[in-house]
Amino acid sequence: MKTKRIDNGIKRAALYARVSTEEQAMHGVSLDAQKERLIQYATENGLSIVDVYVDEGISARKRYTRRAAFMRMLEDVKAKKIDVVLFIKLDRWFRNIADYYEVQAILDKYRVQWIATEEDYDTTTANGRLALNIKLAIAQDESDRTSERIKFVFQNMVKEGRVISGSTTLGYRIENKRVVINESDAEIVRSMFDKYIDCRSMKATSRYILEKHKRNIDVKSMKRMLSNTWYIGEAYGIKDWCPKIIDKNVFDLANQIIDVRSARYDGTRSDRVYLFTGLVFCGCCGRRMTTYACTNSKPNGEKHTYIYYRCPAHTMRTCDMSKQINQDTLEEWICENLKTIVEEYNISLKSKQKRGIKKSIDVPKIIAKIEKLKDLYLNDLLTREMYERDYTALSSLLKEAELDERVEEQKPIDTSFLKGFRETYITLDAEAKKAFWSRVIKKIVVTETGDLIASLNQL
Repeated sequence: MKTKRIDNGIKRAALYARVSTEEQAMHGVSLDAQKERLIQYATENGLSIVDVYVDEGISARKRYTRRAAFMRMLEDVKAKKIDVVLFIKLDRWFRNIADYYEVQAILDKYRVQWIATEEDYDTTTANGRLALNIKLAIAQDESDRTSERIKFVFQNMVKEGRVISGSTTLGYRIENKRVVINESDAEIVRSMFDKYIDCRSMKATSRYILEKHKRNIDVKSMKRMLSNTWYIGEAYGIKDWCPKIIDKNVFDLANQIIDVRSARYDGTRSDRVYLFTGLVFCGCCGRRMTTYACTNSKPNGEKHTYIYYRCPAHTMRTCDMSKQINQDTLEEWICENLKTIVEEYNISLKSKQKRGIKKSIDVPKIIAKIEKLKDLYLNDLLTREMYERDYTALSSLLKEAELDERVEEQKPIDTSFLKGFRETYITLDAEAKKAFWSRVIKKIVVTETGDLIASLNQL
């Protein structure tokens, strides 16, 4: 029996269409075009259409059990609602030999035929079945290689800061395949962070944003946004992937507030203030140091709480850092050395800028070469080794140009805030001190010898 035509009376037909995300990205394969051609075929051959089953964004390499529309169609096959299944080509149906025969057994059991409307297969002869197996094997191999190339290129697109989808988050828009700041929406994001840090209530912040910006952001969405690392330029685990809208210290402070308000300590709130939460790092393993507190009683009955920072990996015996630092000691050190740290930062920046910026790097030209390289690789005109070699070289040039631009744009830290600093600092309460340090300090590293190394944010 040839599966190309059906002539024995009116048959009930299921129309099946599928397209994967990779195929959409690479070739723009259209579901609408598939459905249109299947409907036309059914009409011309006098078939009664039972339903149209569509799987979008699903690869034929994945198990058929993960295709929702496909599984619904199989249920209709078992319910004896279908006589024949139509799809335009075999690769819309399967690219996996084992799965093909597993489903074919179900179709045979319920005497359901299939038709590839734009291809011709004869499964009644040995040669016909061999041709089918060869076609499936080729389709499976092609799918695997295409998927590998697409994923590899997508990874490099992400590394280059280029978008791989048409969607983005509030505060950004897509321009020339890159994420750029949408200034009007970015102002809403900045207002949201500032208001939340000020009032520490998402409900109050939501009302404020609605009143000031006429934008309704519910509490659930707001919590997700306040934790979205895009706003500090980090996405897909890559720092500086996109332009930042929020300073990292502001972002960290907002998330510290979220963590504190989410915590429950036997139904009571702690009045302890951890001045440097999220800012202190282990010099051995690089992890953020965590805090713990202990309370001692003096002979006169007065109690004093001591706060310490320690490496969490050391307690799990995965880091050799045994040093821990007292918060009072850390506070005194940073106050004493702040002026020196600022001056050293300004001297280092001036030295880098004095060395000059390389103007010979043509960034647009490099980006164009990377685009061309991607096209050559996708079309099998380059091996993966050649692609990686050339991509690495071009990316290094881009990174060099970007680093030069950042150094050129940076400004020395204004030292005016240091005048009368000590006198002003001692008048602040603990929460105000914490807010100050979170905006000034970028990172404090505790070395294995107990030395401290601090870096600052640009003020």
